[in-house]
Amino acid sequence: MRARSLAHADAGLAHVGRGCGGDVADRDDREADRCVPASAPAFRRVMAAVRPRLTVLMAAATLFLPRPGCADVVTVAQVLPFAGPAGLPTRAAADAAALYLRKVGQGRGVNGHVIRLVTVIAPRGLDAAFRRTAETLRRYRPVALLNVDGAARTLALLERGVLEASRTPVIGALVSATPVRAFAGNRWVFYIRPGLKAEADHMAREGATAGRRRVAILYRDDASGEEGMGMATAALQGLGVRPVLRLPLAVGMMDAPSLDRLAETVLGADADVILCFADSLNIGGFLRAYRERGGHALIVTDSTPSAQALVRASSTALARGVRIAQPLPAPDGQRLQLTRAFAADMRAGGRPDLAASAEALEGYVSARLFVEVLRRMRGPVTGEAVRTALQTRGPFDLGGFEVNYGPSQYEGSQTVGIGVVGREGRLFNSLNN
Repeated sequence: MRARSLAHADAGLAHVGRGCGGDVADRDDREADRCVPASAPAFRRVMAAVRPRLTVLMAAATLFLPRPGCADVVTVAQVLPFAGPAGLPTRAAADAAALYLRKVGQGRGVNGHVIRLVTVIAPRGLDAAFRRTAETLRRYRPVALLNVDGAARTLALLERGVLEASRTPVIGALVSATPVRAFAGNRWVFYIRPGLKAEADHMAREGATAGRRRVAILYRDDASGEEGMGMATAALQGLGVRPVLRLPLAVGMMDAPSLDRLAETVLGADADVILCFADSLNIGGFLRAYRERGGHALIVTDSTPSAQALVRASSTALARGVRIAQPLPAPDGQRLQLTRAFAADMRAGGRPDLAASAEALEGYVSARLFVEVLRRMRGPVTGEAVRTALQTRGPFDLGGFEVNYGPSQYEGSQTVGIGVVGREGRLFNSLNN
């Protein structure tokens, strides 16, 4: 992460006299809430307004239009938790979305619209994060939220009715959990990638190929892990395979003695395939203990760990050959126009570190989808209009990766590939390699 936030790096884009686009909000929460000519007496007062209750990290501003005067400003928002190591993936998604919208802002606009992106830091606590999101919706009135992260946070937005009340769609919720995706009252949350069931089905088929029948399932000891285990078990049963072992991975199992015992248990089951529903730290710790004892089973994980994170948690040598479910193309693939453009945009935006990040690609895709929706819209841009366009104007080709929605279809893609970690720690993905 660069020393400066994108809010400060983008400050030069907020030239209201050159099309009167979005503002730039920095850590002092300065903002321009109104579109006014640069000569207006109230401009400095508006720019100096302080918003102490919201901590705004960045705002990617302004698509400059060739015509004078005020442009039609369309606001989108991100409300994401960035604190600690767990916040790194969401920060990557948010930064990539901001970089793409900043790139678009250097052109002629989208259908005569200026895009203002406001990204707000969310607290980790569920209730506090919900209040921050609700306040952001009231204050900025965005036509969409991008990249909402976490099953509990997404479910809270649905159950408490804030999206319905504000008529605000979510584009690109970073959630795999089936109970959230299957929420009966959902009319506002649109997912880019398929859910955990599709991943579990592909993992089971990958594991059961080449005559492998002795399957172990390791899963994180939480609701998501248990759901993955249950879905994998059902998928295996459909293939005529019964797991020989199912073990939960508790948070307290990360110490060496616990990992050693886990490895010995798996070795004792003589599994030739291990399906994992856990994060990179759990899987990386298990890999070290298991491989050191001569374990050679094929390991297939859900999409939770990225190849980079898995290598960091173990090593390039230990991670080599691990299969990872991939509901999106590999970010460093070269076959698709989407991934080539993504890598080029990250480098051009001064963030080459994001070019290999799966989380950054997902945030980038969400922003790209919003821009594509905006291109196809006619008339006033409201949250309701964005929702209608998502459901009626597809499919949306985002550069060789297509998403499509409908009146009761909220998962844009149903495609899952299986990536393989190669010798240099790079993921080779069946979707685009």
